[in-house]
Amino acid sequence: MTRFGALCAAGLLLTTSVHAEEAAGIWRGKLMGQLTVIVRIEKDGDAYKGTLQSPDQSKALLPLDTVSATADTLSFDLKPINGHYEGHWDETQKAWVGTWSQGQSLPLSLTRIRESELTVSHRPQVDAAEAALAQYHVESVQIATPTPGVTLAGTYSAPKGNGLFPAVVLIAGSGPNTRDETVAGHKIFLVLADALNRAGIAVLRYDKRGIGGSTGAYAQAITADFADDAQAAAHWLGARKDVKALGLIGHSEGGIIAPLVANRTPQVQFVVLLAGSAVRGDRVLLSQQALIGRANGVTEAALSHAQATNRKIYDAIIADPEHAEAKVRAIVAAEWPAGTPADPAVIDGIVKPVTSPWMAWFIRYDPQAELKKLKTPVLALTGEKDLQVAARDNLPVMKAALAGNRDATLRELPGLNHLFQTARTGAPSEYGDIEETFAPSALKIVTDWVSERTK
Repeated sequence: MTRFGALCAAGLLLTTSVHAEEAAGIWRGKLMGQLTVIVRIEKDGDAYKGTLQSPDQSKALLPLDTVSATADTLSFDLKPINGHYEGHWDETQKAWVGTWSQGQSLPLSLTRIRESELTVSHRPQVDAAEAALAQYHVESVQIATPTPGVTLAGTYSAPKGNGLFPAVVLIAGSGPNTRDETVAGHKIFLVLADALNRAGIAVLRYDKRGIGGSTGAYAQAITADFADDAQAAAHWLGARKDVKALGLIGHSEGGIIAPLVANRTPQVQFVVLLAGSAVRGDRVLLSQQALIGRANGVTEAALSHAQATNRKIYDAIIADPEHAEAKVRAIVAAEWPAGTPADPAVIDGIVKPVTSPWMAWFIRYDPQAELKKLKTPVLALTGEKDLQVAARDNLPVMKAALAGNRDATLRELPGLNHLFQTARTGAPSEYGDIEETFAPSALKIVTDWVSERTK
């Protein structure tokens, strides 16, 4: 999983139709519209076996511990990562529609593909950034946090030499991101760190708690917990003797976290918000559902119905967090098509993700109060084709919130998506098809701005 870097687009409510389907074959899906999952299933006598791969994160094929399939159901377990999938065949979509559970539950639909469709995409900026690491001073680091059981593993990189460097902490977007913030094979933070290092700026990037080399429980964490971790990373970086100025760069969810940390950490001298939101989480989700739905060809009638239903769900979560799951379950049951048996697994696949601790916190959170308190210099960038945190919804609100800040620069960058790639439509489904990881023009804006503020 990633998220995406990017913020998670909650799924539209869908109904399923049952039809017989053979489970053996190669199946592909995307978690949160971004992280590709490849499942290979083979018939082994009367039983099944298989492997799972997340090619955006690793080439490794992970053997499935159990695979169970009937004509209309598919489930499998991957015990080393506490993963479980439960899906039902949808003849209309020609896909297994279900839920991937790994601490939290996420919708996952798997569609059959051919071996020839498994191509390896070229990532020239990632290749160049990996080759350039030899030019820098690079340390693997461990960062203690005030949270019991949470230690962050990360990478500190800086130009070689003894000089005092301006330095930044990179704060990743939503999802179980490692220090590279990998989305669809694009190592976004590796490429960004390389650009910053080339400009004479030191960088700390780290794995989220419970992910990669970091300890702690990722699945139980909310954005406020990730903010505590980012603050610990900022304190660690600010204490280094080779650092002369400290800043934060947050992407997507990291753009919510950065103001929280800056406002309670006097050492922080500047903040960069990349695709950061300025409106309450429910508005972000409703907007991205509509924009991504249209980009994927969903009809206006279907979008309108889904928006109305999800509005009811979000209102229930905001009004009564303590009883949100029961209330959301009642809303979903009331919307279930008449005459169609309500499938408990499908209902859980809708209810559990949207009422998870992380999502419930995000839906209720309004970033404006923290933005208004920001007194450090701020650079806020949003891609014109960003369908996850739309510029038209967020930049005007952010501009108003930062009106009292003497040094706030806000820019909408033409032709760029949520990852700051040059994009055709901006849809998350394009992320993996685009060769560019991070538009050089956007990298230059960030590095020039940080360099100017830290002379």
